[in-house]
Amino acid sequence: MRRWIVPAIALAAERRWFLVLAAVAATRSAVFVFWPGSHFDSDQAITGLMAKHLAELRPFPVFWYGQTYMLGVEAWLAAPLMAVAGASVTALKLPLLAMNVAIVWLLMRALTVDAGLSPPRAAFASLFFVLAAPITTAHFLTANGGNLEPALYVLLLWSVRRRPLWMGLVLGVGFLNREFTIYGALALIMLDAAGRRLFETPVLRRYAVAFGTAGAVWLAFQLLRPFSSPAGPQTTLADLHARLAGNNLIQVAERLCLDVAAIASGAGRIATVHWPELFGLEPQPLTDFGIESGVRQGLTGSAWLLLPALGLPLLSLGARSANRLFGGQVSDLAPEGTVCRPGPEFPRYLMAVAGLSLAGYLAGRCGVVDFYTMRYELLSVLGAVGLAARYLQVTRARPLMLTWAASCAAIFAIAAIGHVHLLAEYATQPPLPLKQELVRTLEARGIHYGYADYWTAYYVTFMTRERLIFTATEIPRVKTYDRIVTEHRGEAPLISRQRCEGGEPLTTAFWACPR
Repeated sequence: MRRWIVPAIALAAERRWFLVLAAVAATRSAVFVFWPGSHFDSDQAITGLMAKHLAELRPFPVFWYGQTYMLGVEAWLAAPLMAVAGASVTALKLPLLAMNVAIVWLLMRALTVDAGLSPPRAAFASLFFVLAAPITTAHFLTANGGNLEPALYVLLLWSVRRRPLWMGLVLGVGFLNREFTIYGALALIMLDAAGRRLFETPVLRRYAVAFGTAGAVWLAFQLLRPFSSPAGPQTTLADLHARLAGNNLIQVAERLCLDVAAIASGAGRIATVHWPELFGLEPQPLTDFGIESGVRQGLTGSAWLLLPALGLPLLSLGARSANRLFGGQVSDLAPEGTVCRPGPEFPRYLMAVAGLSLAGYLAGRCGVVDFYTMRYELLSVLGAVGLAARYLQVTRARPLMLTWAASCAAIFAIAAIGHVHLLAEYATQPPLPLKQELVRTLEARGIHYGYADYWTAYYVTFMTRERLIFTATEIPRVKTYDRIVTEHRGEAPLISRQRCEGGEPLTTAFWACPR
Protein backbone atom coordinates (compact mmCIF):
# COMPACT_ATOMS: atom_id res chain seq x y z
CA MET A 1 0.00 0.00 0.00
CA ARG A 2 2.80 2.41 0.88
CA ARG A 3 4.23 2.01 -2.65
CA TRP A 4 1.08 3.67 -4.01
CA ILE A 5 0.41 6.23 -1.28
CA VAL A 6 3.81 7.95 -1.25
CA PRO A 7 3.94 8.69 -5.02
CA ALA A 8 0.32 9.86 -4.93
CA ILE A 9 1.12 12.32 -2.13
CA ALA A 10 4.19 13.56 -4.01
CA LEU A 11 2.13 14.06 -7.18
CA ALA A 12 -0.54 15.98 -5.29
CA ALA A 13 2.12 18.27 -3.77
CA GLU A 14 3.65 18.84 -7.21
CA ARG A 15 0.24 19.82 -8.60
CA ARG A 16 -0.43 22.22 -5.74
CA TRP A 17 2.89 23.96 -6.25
CA PHE A 18 2.30 24.10 -10.00
CA LEU A 19 -1.08 25.77 -9.46
CA VAL A 20 0.53 28.35 -7.18
CA LEU A 21 3.28 29.07 -9.70
CA ALA A 22 0.81 29.20 -12.59
CA ALA A 23 -1.24 31.75 -10.65
CA VAL A 24 1.89 33.86 -10.03
CA ALA A 25 2.85 33.67 -13.73
CA ALA A 26 -0.66 34.69 -14.77
CA THR A 27 -0.67 37.59 -12.30
CA ARG A 28 2.68 38.98 -13.45
CA SER A 29 1.39 38.70 -17.05
CA ALA A 30 -2.04 40.26 -16.49
CA VAL A 31 -1.25 43.86 -17.42
CA PHE A 32 0.35 42.88 -20.73
CA VAL A 33 -2.51 40.55 -21.69
CA PHE A 34 -5.64 42.31 -20.44
CA TRP A 35 -4.75 46.00 -20.84
CA PRO A 36 -4.30 46.37 -24.63
CA GLY A 37 -2.43 49.65 -24.52
CA SER A 38 0.15 48.59 -21.95
CA HIS A 39 2.72 47.17 -24.34
CA PHE A 40 1.85 46.94 -28.01
CA ASP A 41 3.61 48.07 -31.18
CA SER A 42 3.54 47.56 -34.92
CA ASP A 43 5.65 44.40 -34.82
CA GLN A 44 2.97 42.80 -32.67
CA ALA A 45 0.26 44.40 -34.80
CA ILE A 46 1.64 42.54 -37.84
CA THR A 47 1.14 39.25 -35.98
CA GLY A 48 -2.32 40.36 -34.93
CA LEU A 49 -3.26 41.29 -38.49
CA MET A 50 -2.06 37.89 -39.70
CA ALA A 51 -4.26 36.21 -37.08
CA LYS A 52 -7.25 38.36 -38.01
CA HIS A 53 -6.85 37.57 -41.71
CA LEU A 54 -6.48 33.87 -40.93
CA ALA A 55 -9.64 33.96 -38.79
CA GLU A 56 -11.46 35.49 -41.76
CA LEU A 57 -9.99 32.83 -44.13
CA ARG A 58 -8.64 35.58 -46.40
CA PRO A 59 -4.93 34.70 -46.83
CA PHE A 60 -2.66 31.68 -46.31
CA PRO A 61 0.36 33.08 -44.46
CA VAL A 62 3.12 30.60 -43.64
CA PHE A 63 5.80 32.97 -42.41
CA TRP A 64 5.56 36.35 -40.73
CA TYR A 65 4.18 38.99 -43.08
CA GLY A 66 6.88 40.65 -45.14
CA GLN A 67 9.46 37.87 -44.87
CA THR A 68 9.95 34.16 -45.43
CA TYR A 69 12.03 32.96 -42.50
CA MET A 70 10.02 33.19 -39.25
CA LEU A 71 7.09 30.79 -38.96
CA GLY A 72 3.77 32.45 -38.11
CA VAL A 73 3.00 30.20 -35.12
CA GLU A 74 1.67 32.99 -32.90
CA ALA A 75 -0.80 34.09 -35.60
CA TRP A 76 -2.01 30.52 -36.16
CA LEU A 77 -2.63 30.05 -32.44
CA ALA A 78 -4.47 33.36 -32.05
CA ALA A 79 -6.63 32.96 -35.17
CA PRO A 80 -9.22 30.60 -33.59
CA LEU A 81 -9.66 32.99 -30.65
CA MET A 82 -10.14 35.92 -33.00
CA ALA A 83 -12.64 33.93 -35.04
CA VAL A 84 -14.75 33.55 -31.89
CA ALA A 85 -14.09 36.76 -29.94
CA GLY A 86 -12.87 39.18 -32.60
CA ALA A 87 -9.47 40.74 -33.18
CA SER A 88 -7.94 42.18 -30.03
CA VAL A 89 -4.64 42.40 -28.21
CA THR A 90 -5.96 40.05 -25.53
CA ALA A 91 -6.93 37.41 -28.09
CA LEU A 92 -3.47 37.74 -29.60
CA LYS A 93 -1.65 37.37 -26.27
CA LEU A 94 -3.72 34.66 -24.58
CA PRO A 95 -1.78 31.91 -26.42
CA LEU A 96 1.45 33.47 -25.13
CA LEU A 97 0.04 33.41 -21.61
CA ALA A 98 -0.81 29.72 -22.13
CA MET A 99 2.79 29.12 -23.27
CA ASN A 100 4.09 30.79 -20.10
CA VAL A 101 1.95 28.45 -18.00
CA ALA A 102 3.04 25.44 -20.09
CA ILE A 103 6.68 26.34 -19.46
CA VAL A 104 5.98 26.45 -15.72
CA TRP A 105 4.43 22.97 -15.91
CA LEU A 106 7.30 21.53 -17.97
CA LEU A 107 9.85 23.00 -15.56
CA MET A 108 8.09 21.68 -12.47
CA ARG A 109 7.62 18.25 -14.01
CA ALA A 110 11.23 17.89 -15.10
CA LEU A 111 12.67 19.34 -11.89
CA THR A 112 10.70 16.93 -9.71
CA VAL A 113 10.70 13.79 -11.85
CA ASP A 114 13.99 14.05 -13.77
CA ALA A 115 16.04 16.09 -11.32
CA GLY A 116 14.51 14.57 -8.18
CA LEU A 117 13.89 17.85 -6.37
CA SER A 118 11.09 18.18 -3.87
CA PRO A 119 8.17 20.34 -5.11
CA PRO A 120 9.11 23.30 -2.84
CA ARG A 121 12.72 23.27 -4.07
CA ALA A 122 11.63 22.86 -7.69
CA ALA A 123 9.24 25.78 -7.25
CA PHE A 124 11.96 27.98 -5.77
CA ALA A 125 14.33 27.28 -8.69
CA SER A 126 11.49 27.95 -11.18
CA LEU A 127 10.93 31.44 -9.79
CA PHE A 128 13.68 32.79 -12.05
CA PHE A 129 11.16 32.29 -14.86
CA VAL A 130 7.88 32.53 -12.97
CA LEU A 131 8.79 35.87 -11.34
CA ALA A 132 10.69 37.36 -14.24
CA ALA A 133 11.05 41.15 -13.94
CA PRO A 134 8.43 43.36 -15.67
CA ILE A 135 10.50 44.12 -18.77
CA THR A 136 11.56 40.48 -19.15
CA THR A 137 7.94 39.42 -18.65
CA ALA A 138 6.95 41.88 -21.39
CA HIS A 139 9.46 40.13 -23.65
CA PHE A 140 7.79 36.80 -22.81
CA LEU A 141 4.42 38.26 -23.86
CA THR A 142 5.52 40.16 -26.95
CA ALA A 143 3.75 38.78 -30.01
CA ASN A 144 6.54 39.62 -32.44
CA GLY A 145 7.16 36.13 -33.75
CA GLY A 146 9.41 34.28 -31.34
CA ASN A 147 10.61 35.73 -28.01
CA LEU A 148 9.07 33.11 -25.75
CA GLU A 149 8.83 30.12 -28.07
CA PRO A 150 12.49 28.98 -27.88
CA ALA A 151 12.07 28.41 -24.13
CA LEU A 152 9.02 26.24 -24.81
CA TYR A 153 10.69 24.34 -27.63
CA VAL A 154 13.85 23.49 -25.68
CA LEU A 155 11.75 22.14 -22.82
CA LEU A 156 9.65 20.11 -25.25
CA LEU A 157 12.85 18.75 -26.80
CA TRP A 158 13.90 17.51 -23.37
CA SER A 159 10.50 15.89 -22.83
CA VAL A 160 10.62 13.97 -26.14
CA ARG A 161 14.37 13.36 -26.26
CA ARG A 162 13.84 9.56 -26.43
CA ARG A 163 11.19 9.81 -29.15
CA PRO A 164 13.07 10.72 -32.33
CA LEU A 165 10.06 11.45 -34.56
CA TRP A 166 8.53 13.84 -32.02
CA MET A 167 11.94 15.36 -31.37
CA GLY A 168 12.35 15.98 -35.10
CA LEU A 169 8.92 17.59 -35.38
CA VAL A 170 9.56 19.91 -32.44
CA LEU A 171 13.03 20.79 -33.73
CA GLY A 172 11.80 21.36 -37.29
CA VAL A 173 8.90 23.61 -36.34
CA GLY A 174 10.89 25.31 -33.60
CA PHE A 175 13.87 26.07 -35.82
CA LEU A 176 11.60 27.57 -38.47
CA ASN A 177 9.81 29.60 -35.82
CA ARG A 178 13.02 30.82 -34.13
CA GLU A 179 16.52 29.51 -34.85
CA PHE A 180 17.43 29.55 -31.16
CA THR A 181 15.59 26.22 -30.80
CA ILE A 182 18.71 24.52 -32.16
CA TYR A 183 20.42 25.19 -28.82
CA GLY A 184 18.21 22.52 -27.25
CA ALA A 185 19.26 19.85 -29.75
CA LEU A 186 22.93 20.80 -29.39
CA ALA A 187 22.67 20.65 -25.59
CA LEU A 188 21.26 17.11 -25.80
CA ILE A 189 24.20 16.10 -27.99
CA MET A 190 26.60 17.65 -25.48
CA LEU A 191 25.04 15.66 -22.62
CA ASP A 192 25.28 12.42 -24.54
CA ALA A 193 28.89 13.21 -25.41
CA ALA A 194 29.70 13.96 -21.75
CA GLY A 195 28.04 10.69 -20.74
CA ARG A 196 30.07 8.78 -23.36
CA ARG A 197 26.89 7.65 -25.07
CA LEU A 198 26.97 9.73 -28.23
CA PHE A 199 28.53 7.13 -30.51
CA GLU A 200 26.44 4.21 -29.35
CA THR A 201 24.35 2.83 -32.19
CA PRO A 202 20.90 3.49 -30.63
CA VAL A 203 21.87 7.07 -29.84
CA LEU A 204 23.24 7.75 -33.32
CA ARG A 205 20.13 6.21 -34.85
CA ARG A 206 17.91 8.38 -32.66
CA TYR A 207 19.65 11.59 -33.73
CA ALA A 208 19.65 10.53 -37.38
CA VAL A 209 15.88 10.05 -37.30
CA ALA A 210 15.32 13.28 -35.35
CA PHE A 211 17.45 15.48 -37.60
CA GLY A 212 16.12 13.76 -40.71
CA THR A 213 12.57 14.51 -39.59
CA ALA A 214 13.49 18.12 -38.77
CA GLY A 215 15.02 18.48 -42.23
CA ALA A 216 11.85 17.09 -43.84
CA VAL A 217 9.74 19.60 -41.86
CA TRP A 218 12.00 22.47 -42.95
CA LEU A 219 11.80 21.36 -46.60
CA ALA A 220 8.01 20.97 -46.45
CA PHE A 221 7.55 24.56 -45.36
CA GLN A 222 9.94 25.80 -48.05
CA LEU A 223 7.76 24.01 -50.62
CA LEU A 224 4.69 25.75 -49.18
CA ARG A 225 6.20 29.22 -49.64
CA PRO A 226 5.15 29.73 -53.27
CA PHE A 227 1.53 29.01 -52.34
CA SER A 228 1.44 31.35 -49.34
CA SER A 229 0.27 34.93 -48.90
CA PRO A 230 3.54 36.42 -47.69
CA ALA A 231 2.57 40.10 -47.54
CA GLY A 232 -1.14 40.07 -46.78
CA PRO A 233 -4.27 38.85 -48.53
CA GLN A 234 -3.98 38.44 -52.30
CA THR A 235 -0.18 38.76 -52.38
CA THR A 236 2.56 36.53 -53.77
CA LEU A 237 6.31 36.15 -53.31
CA ALA A 238 6.77 38.85 -55.94
CA ASP A 239 5.40 41.37 -53.40
CA LEU A 240 8.27 40.79 -50.97
CA HIS A 241 11.27 43.08 -50.71
CA ALA A 242 14.29 41.12 -51.99
CA ARG A 243 16.18 41.69 -48.72
CA LEU A 244 13.51 39.83 -46.77
CA ALA A 245 12.87 36.92 -49.12
CA GLY A 246 15.55 34.43 -47.99
CA ASN A 247 15.21 31.50 -45.59
CA ASN A 248 16.33 31.24 -41.99
CA LEU A 249 19.51 29.31 -42.84
CA ILE A 250 20.62 32.23 -45.01
CA GLN A 251 19.70 34.67 -42.23
CA VAL A 252 21.81 32.74 -39.69
CA ALA A 253 24.79 32.62 -42.06
CA GLU A 254 24.57 36.34 -42.79
CA ARG A 255 24.50 37.28 -39.10
CA LEU A 256 27.38 35.06 -38.02
CA CYS A 257 30.33 37.11 -36.77
CA LEU A 258 33.84 35.65 -36.61
CA ASP A 259 35.52 38.69 -35.05
CA VAL A 260 37.07 37.02 -31.99
CA ALA A 261 38.19 40.30 -30.45
CA ALA A 262 34.70 41.82 -30.71
CA ILE A 263 33.09 38.71 -29.25
CA ALA A 264 35.56 38.64 -26.36
CA SER A 265 34.98 42.30 -25.59
CA GLY A 266 31.24 41.68 -25.44
CA ALA A 267 31.58 38.66 -23.15
CA GLY A 268 32.42 40.84 -20.17
CA ARG A 269 29.24 42.85 -20.68
CA ILE A 270 27.11 39.75 -20.17
CA ALA A 271 27.64 39.90 -16.41
CA THR A 272 27.82 43.68 -16.08
CA VAL A 273 25.07 44.75 -18.52
CA HIS A 274 22.97 41.88 -19.85
CA TRP A 275 22.20 39.87 -16.73
CA PRO A 276 21.41 42.86 -14.46
CA GLU A 277 18.86 43.99 -17.06
CA LEU A 278 17.52 40.50 -17.81
CA PHE A 279 16.93 39.73 -14.13
CA GLY A 280 15.43 43.15 -13.49
CA LEU A 281 18.07 44.53 -11.14
CA GLU A 282 19.25 47.48 -13.22
CA PRO A 283 17.12 50.53 -12.29
CA GLN A 284 15.28 51.72 -15.38
CA PRO A 285 11.85 53.04 -16.35
CA LEU A 286 9.52 50.57 -18.03
CA THR A 287 9.09 53.06 -20.85
CA ASP A 288 12.59 52.04 -22.01
CA PHE A 289 10.91 48.94 -23.46
CA GLY A 290 7.86 50.75 -24.75
CA ILE A 291 5.67 49.87 -21.76
CA GLU A 292 3.13 52.62 -21.12
CA SER A 293 3.82 53.26 -17.47
CA GLY A 294 5.33 55.63 -14.97
CA VAL A 295 6.77 52.68 -13.00
CA ARG A 296 10.43 51.76 -12.73
CA GLN A 297 11.97 48.36 -12.13
CA GLY A 298 15.17 47.42 -10.36
CA LEU A 299 16.94 48.87 -7.36
CA THR A 300 20.09 50.95 -7.21
CA GLY A 301 23.04 48.81 -6.20
CA SER A 302 21.12 45.53 -6.39
CA ALA A 303 23.10 44.07 -9.31
CA TRP A 304 25.58 42.70 -6.78
CA LEU A 305 22.94 40.14 -5.81
CA LEU A 306 23.91 38.21 -8.92
CA LEU A 307 27.31 37.50 -7.36
CA PRO A 308 25.96 35.11 -4.71
CA ALA A 309 22.87 34.06 -6.72
CA LEU A 310 24.86 32.92 -9.75
CA GLY A 311 28.42 33.02 -8.48
CA LEU A 312 28.07 30.66 -5.52
CA PRO A 313 26.52 27.85 -7.58
CA LEU A 314 29.05 28.32 -10.38
CA LEU A 315 31.99 28.19 -7.96
CA SER A 316 30.55 25.24 -6.06
CA LEU A 317 29.78 23.21 -9.17
CA GLY A 318 33.12 24.16 -10.71
CA ALA A 319 34.95 22.92 -7.62
CA ARG A 320 32.88 19.75 -7.64
CA SER A 321 33.70 19.09 -11.29
CA ALA A 322 37.42 19.71 -10.68
CA ASN A 323 37.40 17.39 -7.70
CA ARG A 324 35.69 14.68 -9.73
CA LEU A 325 38.11 15.17 -12.63
CA PHE A 326 41.35 15.20 -10.66
CA GLY A 327 40.21 13.09 -7.73
CA GLY A 328 39.16 10.21 -9.89
CA GLN A 329 35.56 10.10 -8.69
CA VAL A 330 32.97 8.32 -10.78
CA SER A 331 30.79 10.58 -12.92
CA ASP A 332 27.31 11.15 -11.56
CA LEU A 333 25.75 11.25 -15.01
CA ALA A 334 22.92 8.78 -15.31
CA PRO A 335 23.90 5.90 -17.64
CA GLU A 336 22.00 5.29 -20.87
CA GLY A 337 19.88 2.52 -19.46
CA THR A 338 18.68 4.54 -16.45
CA VAL A 339 17.78 7.89 -17.95
CA CYS A 340 14.61 8.13 -15.87
CA ARG A 341 16.53 7.98 -12.61
CA PRO A 342 16.58 11.41 -10.95
CA GLY A 343 19.96 13.02 -11.47
CA PRO A 344 21.83 16.06 -12.72
CA GLU A 345 21.07 15.83 -16.44
CA PHE A 346 18.07 18.16 -16.65
CA PRO A 347 19.74 21.01 -14.72
CA ARG A 348 22.85 20.53 -16.85
CA TYR A 349 20.70 20.59 -19.96
CA LEU A 350 19.26 23.99 -19.01
CA MET A 351 22.72 25.33 -18.24
CA ALA A 352 24.07 24.04 -21.56
CA VAL A 353 21.18 25.65 -23.44
CA ALA A 354 21.93 28.98 -21.73
CA GLY A 355 25.65 28.67 -22.48
CA LEU A 356 24.95 28.04 -26.15
CA SER A 357 22.48 30.91 -26.17
CA LEU A 358 25.08 33.30 -24.76
CA ALA A 359 27.66 32.12 -27.30
CA GLY A 360 25.14 32.54 -30.12
CA TYR A 361 24.17 35.98 -28.86
CA LEU A 362 27.77 37.17 -28.84
CA ALA A 363 28.57 35.66 -32.24
CA GLY A 364 25.31 36.76 -33.85
CA ARG A 365 25.59 40.34 -32.58
CA CYS A 366 29.38 40.53 -33.01
CA GLY A 367 29.89 41.26 -29.32
CA VAL A 368 27.25 44.00 -29.12
CA VAL A 369 25.53 43.56 -25.75
CA ASP A 370 22.92 46.16 -24.85
CA PHE A 371 19.36 46.57 -23.68
CA TYR A 372 17.96 46.86 -27.20
CA THR A 373 19.22 43.41 -28.24
CA MET A 374 18.17 41.65 -25.04
CA ARG A 375 15.40 39.73 -26.83
CA TYR A 376 18.04 37.69 -28.66
CA GLU A 377 19.20 36.14 -25.39
CA LEU A 378 16.36 35.27 -23.05
CA LEU A 379 17.37 31.65 -22.42
CA SER A 380 19.71 32.67 -19.60
CA VAL A 381 16.53 32.71 -17.51
CA LEU A 382 16.21 28.94 -18.01
CA GLY A 383 19.93 28.64 -17.35
CA ALA A 384 19.42 30.29 -13.97
CA VAL A 385 16.65 27.77 -13.21
CA GLY A 386 19.01 24.91 -14.08
CA LEU A 387 21.88 26.38 -12.07
CA ALA A 388 19.64 26.80 -9.03
CA ALA A 389 18.29 23.26 -9.39
CA ARG A 390 21.76 21.73 -9.60
CA TYR A 391 22.93 23.73 -6.59
CA LEU A 392 19.93 22.50 -4.63
CA GLN A 393 20.83 18.94 -5.60
CA VAL A 394 24.43 18.97 -4.37
CA THR A 395 24.95 21.66 -1.72
CA ARG A 396 25.09 20.58 1.89
CA ALA A 397 26.83 23.63 3.43
CA ARG A 398 24.03 25.39 5.31
CA PRO A 399 25.62 28.88 5.62
CA LEU A 400 26.33 29.02 1.90
CA MET A 401 22.88 27.71 1.09
CA LEU A 402 21.22 30.36 3.27
CA THR A 403 23.32 33.12 1.69
CA TRP A 404 22.44 31.89 -1.79
CA ALA A 405 18.73 31.49 -1.01
CA ALA A 406 18.54 34.96 0.55
CA SER A 407 20.13 36.58 -2.51
CA CYS A 408 17.75 34.72 -4.84
CA ALA A 409 14.78 35.70 -2.69
CA ALA A 410 15.89 39.34 -2.86
CA ILE A 411 16.01 39.16 -6.69
CA PHE A 412 12.50 37.68 -6.75
CA ALA A 413 11.26 40.32 -4.32
CA ILE A 414 12.63 43.18 -6.44
CA ALA A 415 10.86 41.75 -9.49
CA ALA A 416 7.63 41.27 -7.53
CA ILE A 417 7.68 44.88 -6.29
CA GLY A 418 7.88 46.09 -9.90
CA HIS A 419 4.89 43.95 -10.85
CA VAL A 420 2.86 45.11 -7.85
CA HIS A 421 3.46 48.77 -8.74
CA LEU A 422 2.56 48.12 -12.39
CA LEU A 423 -0.65 46.27 -11.47
CA ALA A 424 -1.63 49.01 -9.03
CA GLU A 425 -1.07 51.67 -11.69
CA TYR A 426 -3.27 49.89 -14.25
CA ALA A 427 -5.93 48.96 -11.72
CA THR A 428 -6.35 52.56 -10.60
CA GLN A 429 -5.38 54.91 -13.43
CA PRO A 430 -4.11 53.19 -16.61
CA PRO A 431 -2.08 55.51 -18.85
CA LEU A 432 -3.44 56.54 -22.25
CA PRO A 433 -0.91 55.78 -25.02
CA LEU A 434 -0.29 58.63 -27.46
CA LYS A 435 -1.13 56.36 -30.39
CA GLN A 436 -4.51 55.50 -28.89
CA GLU A 437 -5.20 59.22 -28.66
CA LEU A 438 -4.26 59.44 -32.35
CA VAL A 439 -6.70 56.61 -33.20
CA ARG A 440 -9.56 58.46 -31.48
CA THR A 441 -8.75 61.68 -33.32
CA LEU A 442 -8.52 59.98 -36.72
CA GLU A 443 -11.87 58.27 -36.24
CA ALA A 444 -13.49 61.50 -35.00
CA ARG A 445 -12.27 63.34 -38.11
CA GLY A 446 -13.34 60.58 -40.48
CA ILE A 447 -9.81 59.87 -41.75
CA HIS A 448 -9.93 56.23 -42.90
CA TYR A 449 -6.78 55.95 -45.04
CA GLY A 450 -3.29 57.30 -44.76
CA TYR A 451 0.47 56.94 -44.71
CA ALA A 452 2.62 56.80 -41.59
CA ASP A 453 5.92 55.49 -40.30
CA TYR A 454 6.09 51.75 -39.66
CA TRP A 455 5.59 52.05 -35.89
CA THR A 456 2.37 54.02 -36.35
CA ALA A 457 0.78 52.54 -39.49
CA TYR A 458 0.18 48.94 -38.44
CA TYR A 459 -0.61 49.84 -34.84
CA VAL A 460 -3.47 52.06 -36.01
CA THR A 461 -4.70 49.50 -38.53
CA PHE A 462 -4.87 46.62 -36.05
CA MET A 463 -6.23 48.62 -33.14
CA THR A 464 -9.15 49.75 -35.30
CA ARG A 465 -9.70 46.22 -36.66
CA GLU A 466 -8.96 47.61 -40.13
CA ARG A 467 -11.64 50.28 -39.98
CA LEU A 468 -8.69 52.56 -40.65
CA ILE A 469 -6.13 51.39 -43.21
CA PHE A 470 -2.63 52.86 -43.03
CA THR A 471 0.45 51.78 -44.92
CA ALA A 472 4.06 52.25 -43.93
CA THR A 473 6.24 54.84 -45.63
CA GLU A 474 9.28 52.57 -45.16
CA ILE A 475 9.42 48.96 -46.45
CA PRO A 476 5.76 47.91 -46.19
CA ARG A 477 5.08 44.57 -44.51
CA VAL A 478 1.49 44.32 -45.76
CA LYS A 479 1.43 45.15 -49.46
CA THR A 480 -2.35 44.77 -49.48
CA TYR A 481 -2.61 48.04 -47.55
CA ASP A 482 -0.21 49.76 -49.93
CA ARG A 483 -2.60 49.07 -52.78
CA ILE A 484 -5.73 50.05 -50.84
CA VAL A 485 -4.27 53.37 -49.67
CA THR A 486 -2.99 54.15 -53.16
CA GLU A 487 -6.56 53.74 -54.45
CA HIS A 488 -7.65 56.37 -51.88
CA ARG A 489 -4.60 58.59 -52.24
CA GLY A 490 -6.68 61.76 -52.47
CA GLU A 491 -8.08 61.22 -48.98
CA ALA A 492 -4.95 59.72 -47.41
CA PRO A 493 -2.79 62.22 -45.48
CA LEU A 494 0.69 61.53 -44.18
CA ILE A 495 0.69 61.17 -40.40
CA SER A 496 3.93 62.59 -39.05
CA ARG A 497 5.50 62.89 -35.62
CA GLN A 498 6.96 66.26 -36.63
CA ARG A 499 5.46 69.62 -37.57
CA CYS A 500 5.14 69.93 -41.35
CA GLU A 501 4.49 72.79 -43.77
CA GLY A 502 0.82 73.01 -44.70
CA GLY A 503 -0.12 70.42 -42.09
CA GLU A 504 -2.38 70.53 -39.09
CA PRO A 505 -1.95 69.11 -35.58
CA LEU A 506 -4.01 66.04 -34.74
CA THR A 507 -2.72 65.49 -31.21
CA THR A 508 0.18 66.79 -29.17
CA ALA A 509 2.39 64.13 -30.79
CA PHE A 510 1.09 63.75 -34.38
CA TRP A 511 0.47 65.97 -37.40
CA ALA A 512 -1.55 65.41 -40.59
CA CYS A 513 0.62 66.45 -43.52
CA PRO A 514 -0.21 66.78 -47.23
CA ARG A 515 1.51 64.45 -49.70
